[in-house]
Amino acid sequence: MNVTIISFADSPRRERVTANLMALGLAWTYFDALREPPAHLPQYDEAQSVRFWGRSLSPGEIGCAASHLAVLSELAASPKEIWTLVLEDDVALDPGFDFKALLTLCKTGEIGFLRLYARHAPSLRNVTWLGQRELIRFKRAPMGTQAYLISSRDARSFVNSVEAISRPIDWEMDRFWHNGLANYALFPFPCIELTTGSLIKKHVQSNRRPSPIDRFAWFAWKSKEALRRLLANLRLRHRDKKIRKAFQQHPLEF
Repeated sequence: MNVTIISFADSPRRERVTANLMALGLAWTYFDALREPPAHLPQYDEAQSVRFWGRSLSPGEIGCAASHLAVLSELAASPKEIWTLVLEDDVALDPGFDFKALLTLCKTGEIGFLRLYARHAPSLRNVTWLGQRELIRFKRAPMGTQAYLISSRDARSFVNSVEAISRPIDWEMDRFWHNGLANYALFPFPCIELTTGSLIKKHVQSNRRPSPIDRFAWFAWKSKEALRRLLANLRLRHRDKKIRKAFQQHPLEF
């Protein structure tokens, strides 16, 4: 299991992150956060952002999306099935938690994407209990890309689903009905988001606003998205049962 921390090269948070990970005994690498997508990655499309997100994205949101896409693109290119724990530098991991055991969890349940943190608690399903923690699946967008474990296979699925940067990266990853990343998570989360100021500023540099045509397209698109999400949630119930059965046969506790 690789561990990658997305962080600006000059971030003052790196000293704390290093101390946290050294205490866990995990090997890791830093990925120097991007401010814009390089040529080989999907580019920012302001017209799509205004039409389907309702506003332009800020430079910070564009850079954050580019950074995660770069990390996942590199993982997706691996010819072997490997796993990466992707972290942002504003989280602290629980020093008493066995993060290496997450691989066993994912392989037993055939889960390729596992959230370890979320900003919101939308509608969700309890899939199974794993000792004092539970495996859950979010049925709506939980938001946040602070910490997640992902396989090279699911990274390919996600990267191939993104044609352009047109919404914040957490919302893009939350579209499980489109990208195949079912929102499974381990709760209580084994990490916390620290109360430090976010480096992802939401202030946009464009005054472009949705036109009446944009608003109509947005309404039609949102209606279609809601139907696709509903159908995907119905299909995932079968997968939930399969995962529950797998852990009944091979119990695992956290």
